[in-house]
Amino acid sequence: MRRLLATALFAPLIATAPNAHAWGAGGHQAVATLAAGLIRGTPAEAQVKALLGDMTLQEAAIWPDCVKGISAAQGYTYPNPGKYASCASLETPERIAEMASYVRRNDRQCEPKPGEESCHQQYHYTDVAIQRSRYIEGFAGTSGHDIVGAMQAAIAVLQGRPSTPPISFASKREALIVLTHLVGDLHEPLHVGSIYLDGDGHAVDPDKVATGDSESTQGGNRLLLPVVPPARPHSLHTTWDNIPDSLDARHVDAAWLKQARRVHATPGALQDWPARWASEVLEQAYDAHSGLGYSARMGESHSPHWNLTLPAGYNARMATMKQQQLTRAGARLAQLLNALWTQPAR
Repeated sequence: MRRLLATALFAPLIATAPNAHAWGAGGHQAVATLAAGLIRGTPAEAQVKALLGDMTLQEAAIWPDCVKGISAAQGYTYPNPGKYASCASLETPERIAEMASYVRRNDRQCEPKPGEESCHQQYHYTDVAIQRSRYIEGFAGTSGHDIVGAMQAAIAVLQGRPSTPPISFASKREALIVLTHLVGDLHEPLHVGSIYLDGDGHAVDPDKVATGDSESTQGGNRLLLPVVPPARPHSLHTTWDNIPDSLDARHVDAAWLKQARRVHATPGALQDWPARWASEVLEQAYDAHSGLGYSARMGESHSPHWNLTLPAGYNARMATMKQQQLTRAGARLAQLLNALWTQPAR
């Protein structure tokens, strides 16, 4: 089950969110800054610089979100430069052309159903039910072109093998850029695990009930937190994506790098790492939904939502988990880059 495009109900929320993308630019750049520090002086650093050229790893980390500014409906142009300040350095004619080429090749080739997001946007997440203990393609919420599939395709290209259809990477450079971002996305718990609810707001298992008896909350995008008017309600997903200033790239220091170096190496073949990481993050997604209260389903049938109640202490728990996940993402991006240029392809 893939996420649907935001309907009229959710479009204003997304448009006004301070960080509409996973982790926000600050979070993704923190992941890249940690990784850059951990690969300094290694063959991986030299390979990354050779592939990216004048693009930094921090710019690569936000590129796949800035790509969402390319409008297929307007001839694959970039109609709103300046909308996101973090994308400013990527808004040159050459880089916009590069983004447009990527979107053209990764827009409709996965044959999205009516109302579903374009293919390249589906590369950013999977929606495995939080009842699952591990990621296996074929479970509800997975597909061959979800975040795990996209990361596996990028790893294949960087190892000199073809990209896995329907995912299309034009070069190792493009694969590296997308992979850098997706490692960050994968460690945001709501980009991996989702709760499925029935009309009364009760959790159900989509892999064990008949189709139509449950609905995905789309990684928390359909779970709305109450606010005091005139403020707009925002989703649980947005709450998780946003990070405090204390966790952005400016605060990556020796102490944080030391924490990242303690993250255990992942065993096995590189191609298996994305699924291993997704399985671990499913545990974090379960914790992220623990203790939440859900209203009965509200809104129109084509755009349902549930109002959400948070338990005491939830914000502190969330803050701790965000720091942990950003650290793991930075460490694992570095581990992956080092392994790509030291391990033979399998």
